[in-house]
Amino acid sequence: QVPGSSSTGCLFLLSFAMSVCGWAVLAVAVALGYLVQANLGTLAYGKELGFAAAEACALHQLPTPCEDLTAFRPGALFAGGGDLWSTFALGSEQAVAGAIYLVEGTKVTPLPILGEPPKLVLHGIYFSARSRRLYGVNHDEATGESIEVFDVLEEDGVSLKHAGSIRSPLFANFALNDVVEGAGKDEVYVTEWQAAAFPAGGKRGLSSAPLELRLKRALSSPLTFFKVPLTRVFRCTVSTQRCSVASSARFVGANGIAISDDRHTVFVNDAPAQRLTVLARQPDGSLEEVSSFGLKHIVDNLEMTADGALHAGTIPFPYASASVCQEAPALSASKVVSGRPVSCGAQPGGLLEIGLLGTGESARGKSFVDGRQTDILTHDGTALDGVSSALRVGAKVVLGSPHAKGLLFCDAPDLKRSPAEDGIVDTRRGS
Repeated sequence: QVPGSSSTGCLFLLSFAMSVCGWAVLAVAVALGYLVQANLGTLAYGKELGFAAAEACALHQLPTPCEDLTAFRPGALFAGGGDLWSTFALGSEQAVAGAIYLVEGTKVTPLPILGEPPKLVLHGIYFSARSRRLYGVNHDEATGESIEVFDVLEEDGVSLKHAGSIRSPLFANFALNDVVEGAGKDEVYVTEWQAAAFPAGGKRGLSSAPLELRLKRALSSPLTFFKVPLTRVFRCTVSTQRCSVASSARFVGANGIAISDDRHTVFVNDAPAQRLTVLARQPDGSLEEVSSFGLKHIVDNLEMTADGALHAGTIPFPYASASVCQEAPALSASKVVSGRPVSCGAQPGGLLEIGLLGTGESARGKSFVDGRQTDILTHDGTALDGVSSALRVGAKVVLGSPHAKGLLFCDAPDLKRSPAEDGIVDTRRGS
């Protein structure tokens, strides 16, 4: 053995190992930097967008926000009132009780409800012209996370009859988001926007929650920022209240959901990913992903109209959104866009129309890509902070927010359409 050869070999191996580790650390740092930069892009710090004139919009005051809207009949829609932000922060017991409103033109009327539904803290809602039923995701902790089902009655005016509730062990506290009816009135699909349940009593209850739940909630924002897909879509049978995971597809935050007129295609908005996923309904009711495409803005709720287009409430400047401002304030910003301030507390939003182009049909089902994405109207956030849903009613665009109270009515721009195409005239979603 050559003197010193053993120590020389050890030094060489140590040097080699340190070099490999150094390159590995550098590679991880570069990859992490790339991910951070790519995900910062979705916050849209440099985006430019025009706004509707301030005098074109008027706020209708209500006791709670109206997170979602759904088309009802020509010239009318339903709005779901839910004190969501207070519920997420303090629990549903502290929330102002919500209601379901009939919106006709600019007239807003709370509807009487027969039966004994739970306290209404409504999130996503959906009206089916086929079954004449209204469905709503509800966050009442006293009775449990649920989908509430109402029959719509039209004798001597419009009223609702509570037809039942759907609850499941799959439904985590405050984790459900939006709902649609499936092939018939015995089938619904519901999205899950949170991978981890909120603690009892909302965020205020986090300090006394089990350690596992505290860790999951702590990871929630980083997992969303890095776009880790963990959330799901559920399929429930109304008559048996049995629910199951509807698809193998996973989403960063499955949010708004819509269904085609023939009930064969389901559209799911993955808001944090700024992407729309197209799923085909299979004979057994399961959903299989057939295509997906990116969106012009982050959007929230979806509604399909009679012309086959999707309409969505937009979040064009996420850096001013309530979620970023509260959960990740370091990522928020204050900027001037088109001469108007955009910042926390004044988050713009509006109505985006998404035209769809079919790309063929396979054994799995029809696939679609976006044909054209058009900003119908964008409000600057001064009268209504943040938009989650938007629909046209005749000459108006109606906007709802997840945390700002009331409904905003804005003059709809003239898009040179025929009266039958203007707004939700002749719309029968899911008919």
